[in-house]
Parts: sequence; structure tokens; C-alpha cells
Amino acid sequence: MNPGYYLVTGAAGFIGSQLTEALVLRGKPVIALDSFLEELYPATVKKERWNRLESLDDEHLKCIKFDLRTDNFEVLEQFQIRSIFNQAALPGLISDPRKFSVYYDCNLSALNRLLEFAKDRGVHKFVQASTSSVYGRSAIGDEDSELKPVSPYGVSKLAAEKLLLAYKEAFEMPSVILRYFSVYGPAQRPDMAYSKLISAALTGREFHMYGDGLQRRSNTYIDDIVDATIRAEEMGNSGEIFNVCGDETISLLDAISEIESSLGVAIRLKKLANRTGDQRETSGSNYAIKSRLNWIARTNFKTGIQNQIAFTQKG
Repeated sequence: MNPGYYLVTGAAGFIGSQLTEALVLRGKPVIALDSFLEELYPATVKKERWNRLESLDDEHLKCIKFDLRTDNFEVLEQFQIRSIFNQAALPGLISDPRKFSVYYDCNLSALNRLLEFAKDRGVHKFVQASTSSVYGRSAIGDEDSELKPVSPYGVSKLAAEKLLLAYKEAFEMPSVILRYFSVYGPAQRPDMAYSKLISAALTGREFHMYGDGLQRRSNTYIDDIVDATIRAEEMGNSGEIFNVCGDETISLLDAISEIESSLGVAIRLKKLANRTGDQRETSGSNYAIKSRLNWIARTNFKTGIQNQIAFTQKG
């Protein structure tokens, strides 16, 4: 008997697609939603992931093209929804930081419409994907650290957290928020640094390095992110917020060196000024999620980046 569907938004994205596949492989009934937004990279990449999901040919997986910002939720009312994983968002830094409206529409207005749909449906858990960008230029502590985002993306995601918590208070929406730190691994978004570095190494093209390369990240491997997200639905208490980050902090220059060493090539670097809104350091504490959800960052950076390189080489 179907106990209700797991609704995954942004299911054609880097994280959303792999979360959807993991749930299906665990025998969970899933409704996958995506609108194939192409603000940051071509929608063809998302459609390739979507095709992979559809190729699973699982009777309990329903893939529906759906835009949370505009489409009518009546198409979803026929389904009993157990839990919602909201992975839909516009991430990253658009080149023109004045374009806040697109972040508002994708990350806040869309969430508001989803919450209105969900609030009276007896949802077991609403798991919201957030980001270390809510902390600002430096994200180097635990979940109680000061929140002072410096990018339109970070501002919109912090507002989304507050909106979700407001629905928790007003409508008892059972909510868990996950602040992801620098997710990488096979099928990483093509606009992200490691994807660009690997591509530059394989093709001989220049890599545009913003800043001095000493900026540091708590990288988190994709499989560990998916595991944390599923654990949040299964074990998280309403109102909890967790950093999801690996145990290592790696500088951009260190990452470049590791990729060069793995491929036996030198990457051509073009040094540019810092980008507005870029974080200087993310070195988050993952103590809370380890202790509460028994989560472990299983994949170290060396293994993870080699997996990403191998995936890219296979094409």
C-alpha cells in the first residue's frame, strides 16, 4: 500500500535528481517536479538528468514538469503527499547582482506557493534545502552563528528559512532546514568551480580564478548530502536546523593542485578580481547533525574529486 508520495522539487537539479533516484532505489513512491530553469546553465543538462530518472521506469515514480512560481497545484491534489523535499531554487551568483527579482521569484515566492499547497495536507515533514550563504562572507561556526548574507542568493535563502519557520508557528508545518556547504561530486552543476576546473584541465581552456585562490570551503560530497537529506526526513524534529558539511576545509588553490595531480596536467589560470557576494571561508561545524541524526561525512575530498573527474571523463 502506498503510504503517500515523497514530493521532490527541483528534481532535475544536481542534488534533486540524485535524491530522487536514491528514494526510488529505496522503494519510496516519488513525485518529481522541475521547470528546467536555465538562468545559470543550459536546461539541456537538467533534461539529461530528467531522462535518466524517467529511464528508471518505476511505477512509483511520477515525473511532472511543473513551475512552482506559476503553475496550478490542482494537478498535484490527487496525490497523497507524505513529505516534501524542497530542492527547487536559483542558486549561485548571477553576473548582475541587481537582478534580485529572479531570486525572489524562485527562492521565496515559489516556496510560499508550495507551503500554501502543503499546509492543510497533513505533511509528515517539510525538508528545506538552504545554504551556508545565509551566514555571509565567512561561515565558520555552528548553526547559532550570526546570519548576515552578502549576496542576493544568500538573502533570498535566509528569507525562505524565515518563511518556513513562520508556517511552522502559524500552521504547525513540521519543518527541517538543511544548510548545505559547497556540494560537489559526479554530475556537479557546470557553473560550479570544480566542474569548470575539471573541464579546463581536460580541454586546455583557461579557468577564471576570482580572487587569490586562498578562499576555503567545507566541501560536501553529493552522496553525503543525499544521505543527510533523507535522514532529516526520517529523524529530524520540527524546527531543527542543521549544517551539512564535510570534515575537511580545502582552499581553491589546494583543489586546483589536486585536480592537476590527478590528471597530470597544468591548468591555465586567468586571475580576476573577487566577485561581489563570494564567500571568503566556509568551515562549518557539523557536530549537530552528527549527534542528532547519526550522520557521517563518509567521502573525503581526494576520493570525491577523483570520482567527479572520472565521471566527467566518461562524458
